[in-house]
Amino acid sequence: MGEKVSIYDGLPYLYAEQLHGKRVTLTIANVVGGAEFVSADGRRAIGFDVSFKETEKKLGITGVTVRRQLTVATGTDDPALMAGKRITLYPVDSKKSAAGCAIRIAKAD
Repeated sequence: MGEKVSIYDGLPYLYAEQLHGKRVTLTIANVVGGAEFVSADGRRAIGFDVSFKETEKKLGITGVTVRRQLTVATGTDDPALMAGKRITLYPVDSKKSAAGCAIRIAKAD
């Protein structure tokens, strides 16, 4: 057979459907502001890239809800102090997402 190929290969970000309905706990490696995201309707937003120790995929954050969840889960609103903190990602249904689901953040289990 060969190497497993995924439609997500080459995409730098995590998407809710990649969680397969499960809660996934990861360790934050770095949080960097200033990332630009463009939505399907062309709206541009500046947000944050959250990198993890366990995967090369990043979590792109632009929305207020997920920013607040990240702050609560890590206990800080300072991106520089988030490195090393563990958070749990989980999918929720979302009418705003093209795939019908979105990632949310909780304190690590």
